[in-house]
Amino acid sequence: MQANPFRSFPCALLCGLLLVACNAPLDDESGAEESLGTQESALCTGLSVTSLPISGASTYQGEMAASGSWVVSSGANAVRLEYYVDNALYASEERPGASGTWYFSRSGITCGTHTFKVIAWPMVIDSSGVRTTCYVGSNTASHDASAAPCCVPRTCASAGATCGTLSNGCGGTLSCGGCSGSGRKCFEGTDWYYAGVSCVNNKCVSNSCDF
Repeated sequence: MQANPFRSFPCALLCGLLLVACNAPLDDESGAEESLGTQESALCTGLSVTSLPISGASTYQGEMAASGSWVVSSGANAVRLEYYVDNALYASEERPGASGTWYFSRSGITCGTHTFKVIAWPMVIDSSGVRTTCYVGSNTASHDASAAPCCVPRTCASAGATCGTLSNGCGGTLSCGGCSGSGRKCFEGTDWYYAGVSCVNNKCVSNSCDF
């Protein structure tokens, strides 16, 4: 008995649909992914950030500011910039063009010396606006920015204080306690007594005898 070709066609079609529905891999999927990675690798070959000087970096009243410029090699037409303070990432941006300038500002910087660092990667932006960052050929520049030196508060001992209150030299107040003891022994008439102790200029001193 001869098979009906028209009955076998729907069966083959249904089997094909079931394979697709069950996420059966298509022969060209892995090839497409490999092709995309190969294209990006080829696109970035030989690209680099050729210059990344820092014009200056400084800190004033808790705000750090830094500026500089960048140049990418032929074939790149943009740059990705990342800004770090003491190795902590604070900001990033992308700038189009073969060269240009950058500026960084950040408030809340504490006293002392901090290290500012900028890292740049070349980029390619195609006619459709698709951006490719090339994580090869990067350039790094760093600069130490000094803020006001950190204040070291003094202590009662370092100030030579044994009593009373005084400034700690950093906007705070030291409390060095009170005085104890009987002080010098005094004689008046037929009686002996003790003059007591008082805090004078942050030092405990014996009172004078009343004669």
